[in-house]
Amino acid sequence: MATSTDPLDLLRQSIISSTFPTLLTSSSSAASSLGEASFISFPPVTPLTDSPTSIPKDTPTRYASKAGSKDEFYNIGQLWLAWNERESGVRDYLMNGQAGGVGYVAITDRRGVVEYLTGESEATGRILSKGQQAEAGQSTTAASATAEALPSALQSSEAGPSKPAAQAKRKYEVDAADREFCKKLRAEEVELRDRNSVLRSSGGGKVNNFESFLKTVMVDKIRALRGSFDKGASKAAAQAQQQAGPPMGAKKARSTHPIIIISSAPTSLLTMWNVKKFLEQGIFEPSDVARQNEAAQGNAKAEDVVAILRKRSGPHGYITSKYYVVDGVDALQKFGQDAWDRVICVVTTGQAWQFKPYKWQDPRMLFRNVKGVYFQWSNEPANPTVKDWNVTEMRIDRNKRHTDRQVVADLWRILDGAKRR
Repeated sequence: MATSTDPLDLLRQSIISSTFPTLLTSSSSAASSLGEASFISFPPVTPLTDSPTSIPKDTPTRYASKAGSKDEFYNIGQLWLAWNERESGVRDYLMNGQAGGVGYVAITDRRGVVEYLTGESEATGRILSKGQQAEAGQSTTAASATAEALPSALQSSEAGPSKPAAQAKRKYEVDAADREFCKKLRAEEVELRDRNSVLRSSGGGKVNNFESFLKTVMVDKIRALRGSFDKGASKAAAQAQQQAGPPMGAKKARSTHPIIIISSAPTSLLTMWNVKKFLEQGIFEPSDVARQNEAAQGNAKAEDVVAILRKRSGPHGYITSKYYVVDGVDALQKFGQDAWDRVICVVTTGQAWQFKPYKWQDPRMLFRNVKGVYFQWSNEPANPTVKDWNVTEMRIDRNKRHTDRQVVADLWRILDGAKRR
């Protein structure tokens, strides 16, 4: 590989050959970041005959910051930063460029610079030849040619003496040809006022009078149309009534089946997996066991609404009542806007987060309007929290081999009282 002292050639050759440059301070010691460094040092191409080449980090290169530009260039520090931070996010890249004291390559140029330095492209139109470089003199460095700027908040928080001062924006000058073209367009514009003025105004601005046409032609047509409409009005009204169904004033019968809300907490003794067998058969089955049994039958996901059929004896035989169980407000919304009017019971685990999406988020207010029930194991101590909430505690015996019909009977008796409230 031919030896070159051109900053751009040195950087590209070192990256392609994997003999990466190092950062040096003003005293030629190793620097940990671009902000501490004053020089970028390139290893010798031929170790036995050459010595390292150190170049100030703000040295301009032949890489133009704008296509076709001959007076604005990226410096060696900016190009090194674009390659070194090629995997960084935009915010980190911009902040590191400001902290490095050399600015940064424009975001739109970042990928192209990396591809050029790694040999994947030739950056056509952006690299000046060495002859053009000498002719241009490289009067402007890349720090002043950077198009992107950090947001104002980021600039204020990151400002410091290591950052180059931002160059004032050049005043925009309107092109004379553009100005004349815009004037011509303005002169040819047609001013639209309103629908009536556009339809009725003649070329001289006089408003057309349609009164005679209305009296001589349109009156007869309107009378004929009205007569035909009157003849078919009764028939059309009868057909429309048949298609429309019952009158709008008649209300559709709504379901009034009571709703029970249980907790969705994984520690809850009652879940959507075992609540049906518990309330219908009086058999308590641990939730994980019930879930495994359902999975064996191909039911991998619990229902969000479970229908409960309660059978009890009445004066004329057995009576079947229907209840619905949900474990959250998302499923409750399926019952319509008045769903909370049908809620008769909330089963809680004693955790207040359960009530955040509820109609009443305060537990004391909730259980003034809805019956509260708290299930726990029979060998556990009383929960003072739910007692303060005016919630009924019900205990399930671990030793009854998953059967506790008396608890379910007591629960239904409590819910009967809740419905009468």
